Amino acid sequence: SYRKYTSSEASEYTLRPYAVKEFAKRWYIIGHCVERDGLRVYGLDRVKSMKITDATFRMPKDFEVEEIFATSFGIYLPDGRGQKITFRTSEKEAQYLRDLPLHTSQSEETADGDTATFSIFVCPKDRNGRLYNDLIMELCRYGSRLEVLSPADVRAAVAEELQKAADIYK
Repeated sequence: SYRKYTSSEASEYTLRPYAVKEFAKRWYIIGHCVERDGLRVYGLDRVKSMKITDATFRMPKDFEVEEIFATSFGIYLPDGRGQKITFRTSEKEAQYLRDLPLHTSQSEETADGDTATFSIFVCPKDRNGRLYNDLIMELCRYGSRLEVLSPADVRAAVAEELQKAADIYK
């Protein structure tokens, strides 16, 4: 029994569990949902009840949790189309990002002593073409200490979110 944040009612699912994964201090279970006939991710904190059945299943031989989430930012299942996101920071902020990268794909492109440019390769959009909120919020977390250079839609989404925050304080 599982209740989404966007629903007041719990739904019942039969899940073939494949893996658990942590992101942002929360645990998730990844598995094949029988009712939805596909791979799904469920937050364990939103599971209202669970029971083990006598049903058995075979794990797919090609299931590799790290491979599936290689281009994911957060816990979302990527649609397979990763994209390079480039951002610039001050040298001071760059030191933190070198120690604790935003994503496993992070690479440093340039550094001139005052600023550094990094890139990550992630899938920034869901299957419906909407930007993932987790990614935008992470980029916004750095405020004026990080500037998204490309792609244009990610840059615009970060700018819009930061502008909304600035408007609150006017």
